[in-house]
Amino acid sequence: MKILGIRTAPTQLRYALITKENDDLILLNADSESLIKVPVSIEEYSDMIAWQKEEVDRIIRQNSDIVKVVLKIAEYGRTDTKSNRLGSYFDAAVILATKSANIPIESKLYSQLGTTRSKVKGHAESRVGRTTKYWNEQIADGVIAAWSARGEL
Repeated sequence: MKILGIRTAPTQLRYALITKENDDLILLNADSESLIKVPVSIEEYSDMIAWQKEEVDRIIRQNSDIVKVVLKIAEYGRTDTKSNRLGSYFDAAVILATKSANIPIESKLYSQLGTTRSKVKGHAESRVGRTTKYWNEQIADGVIAAWSARGEL
């Protein structure tokens, strides 16, 4: 069984797959794909959103034993910009893909995850681990989001 943690951004998708072995949580994709960038050839919002959903569909297809998805959403209070709107649309694509696969999904803010942007990397690494490449706040968001549902494993 696996938990999928996701953090979207206007130009990329970050995701973490965790499982439990004995009492240890394992970051399954620590050494493999955790960063998927929007192809530069895609310029239209509708095409980007469709691409995002297809990528999440693929991740779910390749990991048929996902029992829950936790989506780290953008914090409230940020200004309404084109970039923030696209991030929200990407979050919606994740929700649609997950619902289509009949997998439970939750959306969470930092306060619900017990961390902050400045502390998320340390919290994620100490609780589950870190990726060997492209380690930053966005993938740490995905890791800590997945960690938050560890009781489902």
